Amino acid sequence: MLNQIIITMLGFFLIAFPSSLFSEINSPIFKQIVCSVNVGNKNAKELSLEIADNEQKRSYGLMNRKDMKPNTGMLFIWKNRQIQNFWMKNTHFNLDLFFLNNQGEIIEIYKNAKAFDETNIKSQNEVKFVVELKSGEYPLQIGDKFNCPFKELLK
Repeated sequence: MLNQIIITMLGFFLIAFPSSLFSEINSPIFKQIVCSVNVGNKNAKELSLEIADNEQKRSYGLMNRKDMKPNTGMLFIWKNRQIQNFWMKNTHFNLDLFFLNNQGEIIEIYKNAKAFDETNIKSQNEVKFVVELKSGEYPLQIGDKFNCPFKELLK
């Protein structure tokens, strides 16, 4: 009798709580940093960026989140410069991707990556850093610079 009650309760739990909740439970924990970005000749804007600095965090990225707060994003970090590949699998909102050189300067941009699109987004250049921001939130251009503690992040 007790087993039937447990099985019934487990079945109800699995039906009542969609699998997306389990994905969020398995989400890695991201440290955050505050960076600024110079938008053209205007004043710098502060951003709170989550750090994706290992394979698990880079693979998970912004997947399974329903939205992003303004002035937030994700900073992807690799130890070595290389061509980087992204996709939008399980990402619920469009993103702009900014590919940075070692000094944080934008050298390449991919605008408006579509939510849930599994098409490969491949950088043209070898990079160590990529920033993802909500699409259209910042009118950044090639040559604009992110000011983050990059040297400290690579330790």
